[in-house]
Amino acid sequence: MGVFKEIIKDKIVEKAFNLFLINSYDSVTMQQIQEASEVSRGAIYHHFKSKEDIFHAVVNIYLLPAFSSYSMITDEEKKSLQEIIQASVKYRQNHINQLKDITSFKLTDFYFYKFVFQATEHYKDFTEQVSILMEKEFNGWRTLIQAGMRSGELRADIDSDFAAQMFVSMPMGQGMFSAFGDYVNINTKDIRTSYMRLYALLKHKFLLFLHHESLQPIQYPGLVLTQYEGNLKMKYLDLLPLDLNQQF
Repeated sequence: MGVFKEIIKDKIVEKAFNLFLINSYDSVTMQQIQEASEVSRGAIYHHFKSKEDIFHAVVNIYLLPAFSSYSMITDEEKKSLQEIIQASVKYRQNHINQLKDITSFKLTDFYFYKFVFQATEHYKDFTEQVSILMEKEFNGWRTLIQAGMRSGELRADIDSDFAAQMFVSMPMGQGMFSAFGDYVNINTKDIRTSYMRLYALLKHKFLLFLHHESLQPIQYPGLVLTQYEGNLKMKYLDLLPLDLNQQF
């Protein structure tokens, strides 16, 4: 009986999530939630006192986890910054897949951020909870970046606070860009690309002086030099590892 009740409760929250995504909070009614959930009015009020109560459950289950990826990753996956990037992207993709599975329409970033703005207005402690989650995210990323600086994985001259803030803010910033751009699907491809480019900038870079005969590299942080027909050419690399056969 207890399991059945939980199934009913989950269904109510799931269907309410769909309604709140498409419609404004004020326009959604308890009647609509009941009809979408295909349960009795008594079943609704057995689990929730009001529409506000349902809305809070929706935010807690489906929205707040989007602000926390580092906190959900296991200690085994936190061995290096590169591994944590992969794990973070994987967690975000799993959450996106969960949202897509329960929505009855094509989910886009626009609907997601529309819901975020509703939460700031109709969930009393929403901004405070997000701030707490974001602070935990920031501290987690910063700790790992500082560990990478000590181990040699990353450069020693990094501003760890700034780098951590970039890792925290990138997903939300790209989501906002997507919401008001031409993108139609929520995905983690752009986040993964941006994370790996940032990671490359935080790692050591090498200056290669490639003589056209010996091709012996000379290491120096920051640049790539090649000699071609007597002219010295320079280029900053933005991706690692370096490919000595790369054409500049």
